[in-house]
Amino acid sequence: MIFLPKFKKCPCCNSYNAIRINGITYDNNFKSMGDWILKKKIKCKKCNEELALFVHAKNNKDEKLVWINFLKCEDVYFKQLNDLQISKDKLLINSKHYSAAHKRINDIQNDIRLAQVKLKVKLKIQNREIFNTQS
Repeated sequence: MIFLPKFKKCPCCNSYNAIRINGITYDNNFKSMGDWILKKKIKCKKCNEELALFVHAKNNKDEKLVWINFLKCEDVYFKQLNDLQISKDKLLINSKHYSAAHKRINDIQNDIRLAQVKLKVKLKIQNREIFNTQS
């Protein structure tokens, strides 16, 4: 059986990578992608960042190519964020504890966004240095 490569766009540098998928699945250690199956781990040809190809467990047609370091930013806070969301849902909207839980959820989401922005800036600085030395 011939496995034709799939061409996926890198979420970091927008270059296209050829990915050949075989029947092997890997252990999915990412909590935030619990409903997804990890099919392949690759390195981008242009930016050398680690990428992971996920396929949805229930709908095999849904595929995502995700930057692993970007996903790790969310994974750190995943359990804490889920616990807060569950406790917020149980509380009354007008209660004092609801407001505190809502504020804490927003703070955690802001921390995640900040970590992801820092990661993007770091990648852009590294890529600029790489391209300036090659010229």
